Amino acid sequence: MASTDEATSDSIGAKLKAFRYSIWNPEKKQFVGRDGMSWAKIGLFYFVFYACLAGFFAVMLAIFMQIIDRRIPTYTLDRSVLANKGVNPGMGYRPQPNVERNLIKYKQSQMAGEEGWGLYRNTLRRYLQDFDVEDTVKGSEYIDCSTGQYVDHASRMEAFNNGKSCIFNLRSFGGAEMPCVDTQEYLYDRAQPCVVVKLNRIYNWEPVAYNNRDEVPDDIKPYWNETRKDFIYVTCRGENPADHDNLHDIAYFSPLSSITNDTRVGGYPFYYYPFRNQVGYRQPLVFVHFRNVEKNVLINIECRAWARNVEYDRTYQRGSVHFELMID
Repeated sequence: MASTDEATSDSIGAKLKAFRYSIWNPEKKQFVGRDGMSWAKIGLFYFVFYACLAGFFAVMLAIFMQIIDRRIPTYTLDRSVLANKGVNPGMGYRPQPNVERNLIKYKQSQMAGEEGWGLYRNTLRRYLQDFDVEDTVKGSEYIDCSTGQYVDHASRMEAFNNGKSCIFNLRSFGGAEMPCVDTQEYLYDRAQPCVVVKLNRIYNWEPVAYNNRDEVPDDIKPYWNETRKDFIYVTCRGENPADHDNLHDIAYFSPLSSITNDTRVGGYPFYYYPFRNQVGYRQPLVFVHFRNVEKNVLINIECRAWARNVEYDRTYQRGSVHFELMID
């Protein structure tokens, strides 16, 4: 029995010795089966190999960056990936502190913290800083498309191709009656929140107007006429009958309301399109003012854009945006 244990111990010792020798052989001065010269040769080989590979990648990347246009996409509209489901703009809204949530929920009596209205006020304030009126007016890259020579479509396209874009001035609509301003906390403290609704950008996409009243959907027919057909109309409503009942009064402040003095509907003027990736481009916005909403109730809201070539699909939010509102 003792001899068996000794044989087993000798076997384990021999295996350990063999393993140590496979790592370091003191007789031949080898590490993992290679001596110093062998390791130097293979190290030099892989260094040169990966250096050449990295150099080749860098040269190909440099060539690629030289042949592409930084401003104009290679494939646009029907030639782009958007063509799989049709070139159709989506919509977005602000404030949205968390991009993974579509909920605006706060306590009217609380300003600070995640449950306070200050979070939404500050988020909206930061977003609108890019639309500062002074920067817009002073910039040489901006043109006034509402009057003068740039009312003409061909003149605008030439200016757009030269990197210019139409002025979007937050103070140009609503006048003194515009309630959705920073000095009034965007009315979040009064449980009458203002939400910004925007149309997502698609390079070189242009809206198409309804030709006549028969083409106009019933939802916007009361507000539409020939003199203001060159607008993308915007409306918001409760998604379900119960949600609709909890939204008692909505007003819209946009470039359309500055012309018509009608706050029952919002609108983006056609002259802001197409988007050509101009430096400093500011897309038009619609401020949706929820004047009277039921408290302590979760309200599902859907906002839609209306034009002849804006398709609507609630499932994929094509031509629309969904968010929820709850005020405690």
